[in-house]
Amino acid sequence: MTTIPPRVDHKDNYDDKPQRFYVVAPKSTKLKLLKESVARGTDLYDLAGAVLTAWLDAGCPPEFPASSPSPVADVKGGDQ
Repeated sequence: MTTIPPRVDHKDNYDDKPQRFYVVAPKSTKLKLLKESVARGTDLYDLAGAVLTAWLDAGCPPEFPASSPSPVADVKGGDQ
């Protein structure tokens, strides 16, 4: 019989490396993100991850205004 492993301290004991996962959105949203990712010289997954990260870092506001004329807000920082 397998035992349930103990919980891990979520702040200190895990490797916070990039990880892909799926989200559900209208096809038009995926297309807009894809076009925007090409315009920014990145891929869909990295751009979507940057947008989600910026939204979470902003405290998950119900409105997330763009800081540029682009439909997707500019994200500063990160690896790039």
